[in-house]
Amino acid sequence: MRIEPRSTAYIVLLVALGSFGPLTMSIYTPVMPSVAHDLATTPDGVKLTLTTYMLGFAVGQLFYGPLSDRYGRRPVLLVGLVFFTATTFACAFAPSIGGLIGLRLLQGLGAASGSVLGRALTRDAYSAKEMPVVMSWIALAQNIAPIASPTIGGFLGESLGWQATFWFVGGFGVTLLIVTTLALGETNKFRSERVDIGALLRGSGEMLRDRQFVGYVLPIGFAFAINFGMLAGVPFILQDRLGFSPREFGLLVLMSMGGFSAGTFANNRLIGRVAPAIIVRRAGWCHVAALAVMAALSLLGVFTWWAIILPHMLLSFGTGIMTPTANAGAVSLYPRLAGTASSWVGLAQMGIGALGTVTVALLSLLDSRYVAMPLVVGLLPFAVASLLSARLLRPRLI
Repeated sequence: MRIEPRSTAYIVLLVALGSFGPLTMSIYTPVMPSVAHDLATTPDGVKLTLTTYMLGFAVGQLFYGPLSDRYGRRPVLLVGLVFFTATTFACAFAPSIGGLIGLRLLQGLGAASGSVLGRALTRDAYSAKEMPVVMSWIALAQNIAPIASPTIGGFLGESLGWQATFWFVGGFGVTLLIVTTLALGETNKFRSERVDIGALLRGSGEMLRDRQFVGYVLPIGFAFAINFGMLAGVPFILQDRLGFSPREFGLLVLMSMGGFSAGTFANNRLIGRVAPAIIVRRAGWCHVAALAVMAALSLLGVFTWWAIILPHMLLSFGTGIMTPTANAGAVSLYPRLAGTASSWVGLAQMGIGALGTVTVALLSLLDSRYVAMPLVVGLLPFAVASLLSARLLRPRLI
């Protein structure tokens, strides 16, 4: 049985491909303190496993898109899924924090295939006018993974140990590999005759000189830096400082990730009524407001779970509004180079996102009685940068 483009099954596959990257990241966050304990390392060492995963994910964006423009989506996706599944299972056997850091880098390289090719497969099947609506619904459905996975990770970590989270994700990778092998046909109608590095560089150069393209890509990159920085810092605040268990942490994070779902639902209602540029610009103010609230509560000495989770919900809401519009806007500008455009979108998200985790890890080394302030100080510059870069978009041309 073949999965036909534009069918319900095709959309389900797009959701799954876009989900296993976020799933791999967020299912791991509740067990990070357990990893630090079992592998005899510091919290900052464990945060590096999140950073290297994102760096691998970012670098992987550069290869899958151009290769799929030349060889087709299906074969490149199959290679990516095989590599992802193998490295995921290997993570469960990591003997040391150094080994896990290296394996997470490779795992990120494999996970990038789903994100890049999911966006390219969407562009192959839908027109530029249809894409924002389709990607908004896909993004709304994809929230199931990052919302549910911390809870799943918390239960698996408490019951079976942190390694069980990698077994779970590896099983998901095997399932996607089987479905893609048996049911997905080729969708790339504009396949190039060869991988022309010169043409690739010229195409990439054209994109990076395009004010509209950069105006979509940078704001979402800075937004992801804020969100990933929160993912790196919040588990240790709630578990090590406030005493929550991995299972309890997973349940609390449901509220934070629920903000992202609400944002994508709001985005779906705004499409067609509000210019995409305005959506991207206004969403950035949610990040600034969330960090301002967190800073105020911290300075007032309010140190409890809701002082972290409620601002996190608002921050996630802003990212949920921005993500579908920015992704669709960037990829739809270059239909014949959808894979390459998708690569640059993913590179910005994960590459700039990795900077957020590094910043939080470094500032967490500072001894401060205001526990949440390292998050605020580290992430506020990214919020401001997101607002400023969104000004590149010109509403009258969209």
